[in-house]
Amino acid sequence: MRFLISAVIAAIAILPAFSAPASLLEIQKYSGEKTGKYIVTLKPGATKSSVLKSARGTATHEWDIINGFAGVFTAEELEALRSHADVESIAEDGYVTVSVTQTNAPWGLSRLSATAKLSNQDPEALNYQYTYDESAGRGVDIYIIDTGINIEHVQFGGRARWGATFGPYPNEDDHGHGTHCAGIAASAQFGVAKQASLIAVKVMNKDG
Repeated sequence: MRFLISAVIAAIAILPAFSAPASLLEIQKYSGEKTGKYIVTLKPGATKSSVLKSARGTATHEWDIINGFAGVFTAEELEALRSHADVESIAEDGYVTVSVTQTNAPWGLSRLSATAKLSNQDPEALNYQYTYDESAGRGVDIYIIDTGINIEHVQFGGRARWGATFGPYPNEDDHGHGTHCAGIAASAQFGVAKQASLIAVKVMNKDG
């Protein structure tokens, strides 16, 4: 009788281990725009191929620098990964951007990044905000086909150079219109693509 009671107690103690579902890893959420993929990090010693095979999933990216992979997974595959003993973490993949906000921008620039109508509509004011990618224009050449560019202007920060002159004109902007257009394109305060290089192509004289 004592043996029977002991066996029953042992069976009751073991039962929860078999009946309780495996705990699921919490997925780390990304607050920004998501790619639809998940980044899965494995525990030391675990192999990517065995984990993927067990979850019946397919990776879109695999790395050596970390023991893990990324991919688009179905709900069933994701649940299998969350409960897998060799999975250390799962995180939503998202887009990362580096942006800065200019606080002395003109009205026109502010309109480019504003999502609603500006409360201040004074086009002469220079206290608007303009949010942009700080690398905007980097590696890009903008050809200003006009009256030339004042390539020494401080607003261009050494990014402007003379390209060519077509006609019996001096290699300078003796009108101003070309420099104005170059400023809208890529000057430090008034430009859209603040890292772009400017190339002057003069086709008009001082009379425009």
